[in-house]
Parts: sequence; C-alpha cells; structure tokens
Amino acid sequence: MLTMYKWDDPALKQIWQKLYADNSYLFPYSSWEYNEQIYKYMKVKPSSMFQKNFFLVYEEEKKPLVLFPLYLKKNKLRLFGENISGAGHLDLLYDEAITTKQFENALSELKSMFPGKILELRMINERSKIYRLLQEMSVAGADTFFPVKAEEERVCVKVPFNDNYEEYEKGLSRNARSNLHKAYSKVRRNELDMSLKVIQGPFTDKALLSEVMKIYTKRESERKNRRMDFIPYIKHRYFSALVWAMKNMASHYTFCFFLNNRLVAFMTGFATNYNEIVFPYVAIDSKYGSYAPGKLMIGESIKYLQEHTSIRGLDLSRGDERYKLEMGGVRHYNYKFEIQL
Repeated sequence: MLTMYKWDDPALKQIWQKLYADNSYLFPYSSWEYNEQIYKYMKVKPSSMFQKNFFLVYEEEKKPLVLFPLYLKKNKLRLFGENISGAGHLDLLYDEAITTKQFENALSELKSMFPGKILELRMINERSKIYRLLQEMSVAGADTFFPVKAEEERVCVKVPFNDNYEEYEKGLSRNARSNLHKAYSKVRRNELDMSLKVIQGPFTDKALLSEVMKIYTKRESERKNRRMDFIPYIKHRYFSALVWAMKNMASHYTFCFFLNNRLVAFMTGFATNYNEIVFPYVAIDSKYGSYAPGKLMIGESIKYLQEHTSIRGLDLSRGDERYKLEMGGVRHYNYKFEIQL
C-alpha cells in the first residue's frame, strides 16, 4: 500500500527518522534533520516556492519499506531537495533488508498513482542498495516491467584510514608521503604556528562561519573566473540550506585549519551512519596554496579523528582532484537513473 503524507504529519517524521536511523547505506542528506532545512529553504527560493511535493510511503503488512520524497517538474518525478540542497549524494529512504520484489511492488504502486511519468533519481551513489536494485533492472532491459536507463553522473573521492596514523601514511604513495612531509617541513621552517579547530554539532560561532564562507566563495570565484564575490557570499552565508544545516544539525562537523591564527583551509560535512563524514564543502585560501593547507588539514583531521572518535573515513565528495588521491583517496561514483512508470 502506498500512502501520501503531508510534510507536517508527525507520522511522516517518525517513519522517515526510523528508516534513516536503521539504514547504513544512506548519506546524511537523506536524514529528516537535513531535509527540514531543505523544506524551510524551499519556501524562500522563488523557483521552488510553488513546486508540488509528494511524500509517499510504501508498506507491506503495516511495515514501511520505501519512502519516496519527490517533487514533480513537468513530466518527471525527482528527488526532493535535488534542486536546493547542494548535496553530493541523494537517495530514497528504504528498509535496509528490502528485496528486489518489494522494491518492484513499491514502483508498481507509484506507477498507479503517476502513470506515464518518469521517475528520475540523480546522485544515487554506488554504495546505495537502491543503486544495486536499479542496476539489476537496467541490465535486465526489456525483461523488466519497468524500463530503466542508467548513466554514470559524477566521480567522488573518499579517504579511508585505520586506527594508526603511521600505517595510514605508509599506505600513501612514496611521492605523496614526500610531498606531505615537505609541507610540514615548510611550515616549521617558516616558524608558522599550525592549529586545527574542530566544530562538532551546531555551528554557533557567527564570525568564524563568515570567515569560512568567505574562503569558500573566494575559491569558487577563482574556479569560475568570477570577478565579484559579494552577492555570491551573501547567498552562501545567509541563504543556503546547507549552511542552515551546519547551524542546526548535531551530526555536523567543520574542520578549520589555521596558520599563525589565520584560517587557510576548512572542510564542512556531516557524520554518516557508517563511521565516515561526508563533506560537501572543502576549500583553501589560495594565497597560502604553496603551504599545501588542504593536505595538512586532512592529515591533522585524521589524527584528531583517530584519537577522539570512531570515524574512519573522509568522503570529500564530488571531484577527483589530485590532492584527494594523493592523500589516499579512493574513487566512487554517483549515477542517474530514469525509470519509466
């Protein structure tokens, strides 16, 4: 049975939170807490203010198996938050033990409600169980009841590590280890004070948050060859669902790396259900680029996490820039699926 819920229905929140908490495949962008910020932001963004949202729960024997958070644009049903969140990975919410047959049953119910529509699922990561189910259906081709198109959408990189920093370093290539040691040596040679500040939980330091977003906006402008920073900065600092999530979510982490008390690099993300942090924001102050502040920040953050937490992976999200791979990064991929209902 497929049931439609309103956003403010307490039963929807309860189902959403339980499906998320019990599923080790999902990213924090699928959590109720993150999507609360999306829903608030949707109300002030002109392009999404009047969009049609659908929150649908498929059950068997009174047990919720799939939650479809969707919005309708033209002839396509898309994942709620796709056009707002800045997320690196999106997904449906589902019972971790869901079977192919149960998922097909859920799609059948969705088809009966939206006949002829296309369900477009973007940013589905390869770790998702939904990815595996849809890949099976895509390979089956004409033999499946639901035609599925699949295409690779974006490469991402994460840095796994164990409990021992020396072992982590030994796992890097010889060239990467040498470059990292040179970066530490350069800081010492120039007698710079190096420090790492970790913010865990709601980001309440308004002045530091402003500095963080100035660096992010400046770096973004450099990549895009943009001359003016002011309006993009205001948008990122005050009108971003992602920043609102930073200010409100208990699972939030920001790592700020300083040289002589000046912020030169940061990364902001959210803890997952599987002992990693996924970072949608990573940026350095290019003025200090010769010191390799991004690499030093990653190294110091790994040391901090090994000592203080059970987290053993940094998902640096979209893009496979060289520094990520040099620091032990492993590629993984997002996919886009189109399902004809």
